[in-house]
Amino acid sequence: MLMEDQSIIIQKMLMQATLAANLDALKVYIPDIYEEFKSYQPQSSGAAIDENGQINLFNNDAFVYEDAKEFAKQQVALFIKDPAMMTYTLDHQEDKDIYFDHAHILKKISHKRKNDVKETLKRPIDEDKIDCVCMIGAGLGYQIEELFNQKNIINFFLCEPSKDVFYAMLHCIELRGIIEGCISLGGTFTVRIGGSSAGIINAISNMLHQQGHFNLSRMFFFRHYLSDTTTDTIKLIREIGHRWTAGWGFMEDEIISITHTLTNIQSGYKICKKEHLNNNKIATKPVFIVANGPSFDTSVEFLQKNSDNIIIVSCGTGLKALLKNNIKPDIHIEMERTASLLPYIEVIEKQQEDKDIKLKDIQIIALNTVYPKLLSRFKTPLLLTKLNDAGGKLIQQYDTLNMYAAPDYSNPTVSNTALAVVTSLGFKNLYLVGVDLGYKSSEHHHSKDSIYYDEVFNDFNDTVKADENMKVEGNFCDSVYTTDILDMSRANIEMLLQSNVEVTVSNCSDGAKIAGCTPVPLTELNSFSKFTDKTLLLEELLASSFDNKQFTVKKLDRAISNSFQEVKVILEELMKFINGKIENRNDLSEAFHLQNKLLMKLKSRDEYKVSYWLMQGTFRYFQAYIMTNSYYYDDPIEQKEFITFSLKELRGHINSLYKELVLTYNKPSKA
Repeated sequence: MLMEDQSIIIQKMLMQATLAANLDALKVYIPDIYEEFKSYQPQSSGAAIDENGQINLFNNDAFVYEDAKEFAKQQVALFIKDPAMMTYTLDHQEDKDIYFDHAHILKKISHKRKNDVKETLKRPIDEDKIDCVCMIGAGLGYQIEELFNQKNIINFFLCEPSKDVFYAMLHCIELRGIIEGCISLGGTFTVRIGGSSAGIINAISNMLHQQGHFNLSRMFFFRHYLSDTTTDTIKLIREIGHRWTAGWGFMEDEIISITHTLTNIQSGYKICKKEHLNNNKIATKPVFIVANGPSFDTSVEFLQKNSDNIIIVSCGTGLKALLKNNIKPDIHIEMERTASLLPYIEVIEKQQEDKDIKLKDIQIIALNTVYPKLLSRFKTPLLLTKLNDAGGKLIQQYDTLNMYAAPDYSNPTVSNTALAVVTSLGFKNLYLVGVDLGYKSSEHHHSKDSIYYDEVFNDFNDTVKADENMKVEGNFCDSVYTTDILDMSRANIEMLLQSNVEVTVSNCSDGAKIAGCTPVPLTELNSFSKFTDKTLLLEELLASSFDNKQFTVKKLDRAISNSFQEVKVILEELMKFINGKIENRNDLSEAFHLQNKLLMKLKSRDEYKVSYWLMQGTFRYFQAYIMTNSYYYDDPIEQKEFITFSLKELRGHINSLYKELVLTYNKPSKA
């Protein structure tokens, strides 16, 4: 037998031994991946010995690498020299526009850092310990081995689009030491195999929830090879990665939610039941969800002409524009929780003073969080439980019959809430009008008849400026401008429709294209048949679909009062992690990891979910922002002083929040 033949035999034996060792490690640490690959048979790619006697990836009848190990070393060197990196940022409001201490203190932390150091970042990749790396493409994995030889990585997310390639990698590098290294640092080694680029984005989001969003402060991206999937994934991260950085809620907001939930239930407002408990005899009737986008202005004539034969559901600020054109919605939807929207409702009341349609004639359905005094201006208010919300979790915790709907994707805009309401009621044929989620011109960002163009509400205009670098595909045009919030709204509509495949949606809005919706101009819609007894049938549906028999205000009030000690103990435990000696950013990372670990334990236990949703957002925002700003400091003494300052501010804020909860949970909203 030739010497090279013996060498190849030995290499093949080592590859099989490596595979066996990796399967053993996966069985312990990532059992779902083990189950998928324990008896895997590759289809078109695999690890093989090339003509140079080296392990290589054989794909499409050819070897991929000239020298896989050398390529990996060079690639890691280039990555460390110029890494792709995502950074967490916050836009701060003017002081006069800030309602909550939450925003004041985050801004105070920003001012501290800006006064200390210039707007330049040191190279965080130069640190020995790295919080988070996402690698797109595994190949044979030698670059993973090389990277972990050079850096201690706490959280590592590996995405490999091809099952064959991942299986080939299992023959080449040993994972146990790498996985255990991440775990020993308080982190995780996460694997995503196959699936779409959107699935990869969701998996990264999952990892951030589990490990802490402070990892966004400096999250590195390493692409190992070019392919359609890796290219699409990187493109999608650039386009929608911002969705990872917001929408967490914060404790002051959640206290308002609890306050409003208690008051609304005390007022006798009923809660939407789950769809299978409703008896919707008009489920196939056309439901038009009407929002306040600029294309609403071209829809007025259609809505006026067809209002008797369709169900019109108005969204938030779209109500003023509808009523100004003498169109009465059958249902109005609200979602905002603060009292600051009441003046807007008062403007509508004034507008309608000399008209036949009054607010008291309009049926409102709102999230449980909405300001009670706003709801009381309408006819017989009804509630939908908000899923990821302290007040919503309070309802769910005491819903012993499991009868109330709490649909996903009910925010961030009122259009999301409207879709969540009508799908929970069982409607199947939906049409979107004025749900633009973008605009072609910053001069025409909402309906001209809306509140956004009233001089008394000039401040509204400041909140809707387009990001002219942010465009998405248009529904009836090439593209429209959008914003982070509107783009997140679009994404949540798409995900809601994916989980309601029996619902048909026509998008008649001249704004952003929405996946899962058929673009149909209003002019191309067929005429709708006469809707006999629409008002009566809707009243019957709503009467059967809402209930509040399980709740008394005393029951919920007692539950909240009893939970105060629980919240106090949890906050004290969370504070212990940052009360000790924190000398540098690495200590800070460890403390935040431990805080997040405790929060995840709370989330997994039904009895603690109210407490979890009450406090989790505040910790996510402060962790992410303190960590982000700590990276700006080169001098270790200055960095320590900044961290000490920031954690002191956080501790003071948490103490004041607990006092606010105890003293104001059953008082009128402060904002």
